[in-house]
Amino acid sequence: MSRFSKFVSHLMVAVGAFAWSLEAAAASPSLCAQAGAIVGPLVCVETAHGVALAGDAARAQMLSDLAEGGVARFTANFGQRPAPYAIVEGANALIPAEKMEALRTGGFPAALPWLSETVFRQQQEQSIRRAVTAQLAGRPPELIETAVQAGLAQIKPERRDSIERAAVPHELGHMWFRVAYWPAAPLDGNQHYGGPSPDWLDEMAAVLMEAPDMFDQRLKQFSERYASWRANPDAADANVKLLLDIGNFFAEEHPAAAPVKKLLAARSAVEKQGTVVMLTGDEASKIADGSVRFYQQSAMVSRYLAERSGDPKVLNRIAQAFARGETLDQWLANAERKGTLPRDLKAVQADWLAWLEKRILAERPA
Repeated sequence: MSRFSKFVSHLMVAVGAFAWSLEAAAASPSLCAQAGAIVGPLVCVETAHGVALAGDAARAQMLSDLAEGGVARFTANFGQRPAPYAIVEGANALIPAEKMEALRTGGFPAALPWLSETVFRQQQEQSIRRAVTAQLAGRPPELIETAVQAGLAQIKPERRDSIERAAVPHELGHMWFRVAYWPAAPLDGNQHYGGPSPDWLDEMAAVLMEAPDMFDQRLKQFSERYASWRANPDAADANVKLLLDIGNFFAEEHPAAAPVKKLLAARSAVEKQGTVVMLTGDEASKIADGSVRFYQQSAMVSRYLAERSGDPKVLNRIAQAFARGETLDQWLANAERKGTLPRDLKAVQADWLAWLEKRILAERPA
C-alpha cells in the first residue's frame, strides 16, 4: 500500500456516525448529501471528519471505522485535525477519476476511491493474467486460462481484509500529510507522492496511520532482520544493510517508485481507465523487495526520532521545517529543542545504530 498512492489510488473516534441512503437524504445539508450529489446514490456513513460511501451499510461502516482510526493517529502524531476525507467504493466498478477530483475540489481534499469485492477480484485477475501471459508466452490459450483460474483460486478472503486494514488509513495518511503542510501545492505527476515532501517523511506519515497491530508488526519485522544481521553480518543482503543506513533512508526515493512508473506505463487501455491498480505474484514480489524494507524503516525511524527528541509530535516540527524550505540538515542544526537527537546527519547515523543496539537487545527474552 500517492504518488505511491498513484500506484494504489490513481489504489478520535467516530462522532455521530450514522448511515442512510443518499437518495433519501438528498435535501439534507450533511456531508453525506454533499458527497452524494457528486458520486450518486450509495449508502453513506458520516462522521465529524468525513464520509465513507459504499454499496451497502456494512461496507460503508467498515471503511469509516478504518478512516476514523487514522484520524485519531494523525492527530496524535501531528497535533492537528486532518483534512476532510471521502472514501468511495462503487459496487461494480471504480468511481470515475473525474468524480474523485470533483470530491477533492468540493470539500473533501482526501478523496480515496476503493475496491468492492467485485472490483478487487477484477484487479486481481488482471494482475494474475498479466503475469501468467508473460510467463507462458506462446503457449495455448487454454493453458494460459487454466493457469489464471488456478491463480485466482489461491486468493484468500483474509488477504483482502489485511490489505484494507493497512491500506485505507495508509493512503489517507499520504493525502492528509500533503494537504496539512503543502495545501496549495498542485499534485505533480513526476514526483512519487505528488507532493513536495521527501519520500521518507511522506511514507512515515502514512505508515503511522496504519492500525497499531500492523505498525507493531513492522517494528517486529525490523527487529528480526536486525537480529539476523547482527548474528551474521556477512550473510546480509543489500536490503538488510540499507535498513541500517539512516542517511540513505533520508535521501532515497521510495524503492517502488521506478518499477511502479514502469508498470503503470505498460498498462493496457482498459486498465488505464481505472484509478486503482492491484498487484499480485511476481509483480508484487519485485516491487515489494525494497518497499517492505522502506516501510519497516519508516516505522522504526519514527520511534527513534520521537524518543531521541523527547517529542511524540516531532514529525510535525520536521514537516513544518520542510514546508518553510529547510532541509533535514538545517532542521537538525536550528535552534529548536531536539532532546538528545544529534545536530548533524553524520552523528545521527552513529546514534541511530547505538539506539538500535540498545532497543533490540532489550527486546530479547532473558
